[in-house]
Amino acid sequence: MVDSRRVETLRFRFPDRSREDLVLGPGVHAVGHGPEGLRLVGRGHEARIQVSIDGRGSWLQLREGGSRVHVNGRPVKRMALLRAGDAVHIDGIELGLLGPEPRSAPDDGLEMPAATRQVLRGVGGLHHGRSFTLDRARTLGSAADADIRLEEPGIVDRHLCLLPHGRGVMLQAGEQARCLVNGHPVREAVLGAGDQLLVGNAQRFVVESPLTRTPVLKQVAPEYPAETFEHVAKTPAGGSWRHLPWVLLAAALIAGVLALLLTWGA
Repeated sequence: MVDSRRVETLRFRFPDRSREDLVLGPGVHAVGHGPEGLRLVGRGHEARIQVSIDGRGSWLQLREGGSRVHVNGRPVKRMALLRAGDAVHIDGIELGLLGPEPRSAPDDGLEMPAATRQVLRGVGGLHHGRSFTLDRARTLGSAADADIRLEEPGIVDRHLCLLPHGRGVMLQAGEQARCLVNGHPVREAVLGAGDQLLVGNAQRFVVESPLTRTPVLKQVAPEYPAETFEHVAKTPAGGSWRHLPWVLLAAALIAGVLALLLTWGA
């Protein structure tokens, strides 16, 4: 059974805010067309997509009969993994998927410990598939010397800055900078693993934590009780004929037979 207390509630929001958000809690939800447009419906013929939310994540699945569905501009053939901050288009209608609001930025400027260093991975736009370490300050913008250069109308030279912090990654954006975290507009916030950052209109990044390497176990010789070695030390060095290997006995017998043959043969 899934622990619903660990599952975050998501929301489908209309960009023009003309209608109330579609609240998606833990469980399975169906979205389809109604008299006033897209809404939550039963899982019948009206449903166009189905969204499942549990402790493993959030998944979108197309229903039979299909709709034209895109997630962040990419067409969905059957299923798609959803993240807070994604843009979902259903039959040309846009819905923004909102997650929890990002944490507010603290006043102190603690450095990030080495054990909690995170990376910024591009999931859409110019840097899709690339990763950038966040163990130092990173500037994002259109300037030629920006750490992560973004060329898109509306992105300024120093659009935003990401700073290492003891609680995650601190984001500081300019006054005119368009920046969304998990679908929420922000100027200052603290990002953690799993947060999605949208810069401009199409430059998407996700904050991730590197995997922890499993330490290599050192091979140690097994320990034996001390009496084992004492018993070996007290054993007489000479031994008896019963301890001779059978190979040596066989060799002695063969040598004796050969000697007899040579003697009687002569």
